[in-house]
Amino acid sequence: MSEMLGKKIRALRLQKKMTQKEVVGDFITRNMLSQIESGTATPSMRTLEYLARVLDVPMFYLMEDEQPEDRTMPIAMLQKAKRAFRDGDYDACLASLQRVKEPFLEEANALRAKASLEKARILLRQGEFEQAKQLAEEAMQLNDQSIYGARSVKADAYLCMDEATNEGWDYYMQYRSALETPYSNAHVSMINAEMFLNQGKVEQARIMLDALSGGDYDHCMLDAGRVRLLQARVAMAKEQWEEALSLCHEAEELWEQAPHHAQRALLYQCMEQCAMKLDDYKSAHHYASMRISLLTKGLPSDGSHEAEKQE
Repeated sequence: MSEMLGKKIRALRLQKKMTQKEVVGDFITRNMLSQIESGTATPSMRTLEYLARVLDVPMFYLMEDEQPEDRTMPIAMLQKAKRAFRDGDYDACLASLQRVKEPFLEEANALRAKASLEKARILLRQGEFEQAKQLAEEAMQLNDQSIYGARSVKADAYLCMDEATNEGWDYYMQYRSALETPYSNAHVSMINAEMFLNQGKVEQARIMLDALSGGDYDHCMLDAGRVRLLQARVAMAKEQWEEALSLCHEAEELWEQAPHHAQRALLYQCMEQCAMKLDDYKSAHHYASMRISLLTKGLPSDGSHEAEKQE
């Protein structure tokens, strides 16, 4: 596999009359490219993506062998899984990841953890608490198995398990323990606020969100969107409907390039409620349609997809 891949890369480079220096740029070393071309080293997923881009060929071409089944090589399946994750099709993502083998298992486990957690969140909104808890536990285990595992995934898994079981204090202590190692203070405050809101403790949530006034979470679009949504939920609890709707629109814009369907379903639920309170029934109907579309995408139509209403 590595030898044939190396031959293809070298042939493409020579065909394009490119030197090794021109190919590697600042991304990898010439020595590493030499090892890849000779078949003594296997490129990582990121390196392979880079080489395909520089050589102007699709990833599938680099991974093809004489055998047709080589289209299902691990790297191709990982690429397919990533596309499914971005589209919010977590079942398809997990199915593709089942076919990923070495040397990409570490990357696969990290993505499986994230996909399992997103699916758990959707199940929470459907009221499938036991299944949600099991998937959150699985996400945490997969995250721990990967060197690419993230503390945020582990902490969010505990948060999901808290919502599924109402064993708030136990999971609260565990998720805090998961975040005790050096990590973004903004992320800790955000998860604190989310947990307090889920427990109906609006004032405590507001205090946590006030700690984010410096905006140091804006380096991550997804986290920034979650913060805006949490701020909107606090405003809704105070019946500040126009402010809440404005914050929801900010979250929607931040998530435009970072799909996060379980949270977006809750976002559209909040927007629907705000529009209703403001007597904008046309917009309320639009937001309701968007929410139902997200909740039913890729899931069985069993009538259990309604998100629980805001307390």
